[in-house]
Amino acid sequence: MGLVSIGEFSRLSRLSPKALRLYDDLGLLVPDHVDAATGYRWYADTQLDQARVVALLRRIGVPLAQIRDMLVSVGPEGQASWFWSACGRCARRAAQRGGVVPCPAGTPR
Repeated sequence: MGLVSIGEFSRLSRLSPKALRLYDDLGLLVPDHVDAATGYRWYADTQLDQARVVALLRRIGVPLAQIRDMLVSVGPEGQASWFWSACGRCARRAAQRGGVVPCPAGTPR
């Protein structure tokens, strides 16, 4: 597939263009290429996994600063265990409040 426009990447990742721009500004999900003349963002199809990790972590309430720190310090090989650790923290917080924890689609329950 190669490079895709921000609109197509938004559709594929289920992240809004506004969220993608914010994540670019914060260094969470930087486009593979930005057109110097127009400023238009282009994403590599290989960035979809990272986009999905960011989306899942946001869905369970992980702050953007913690996600950025994880992406920098843990790297791709440690992201799965970091994700499950974050899920555990989320579940404990919800249990303390007597709430229900949202389980992201596709994750074991």
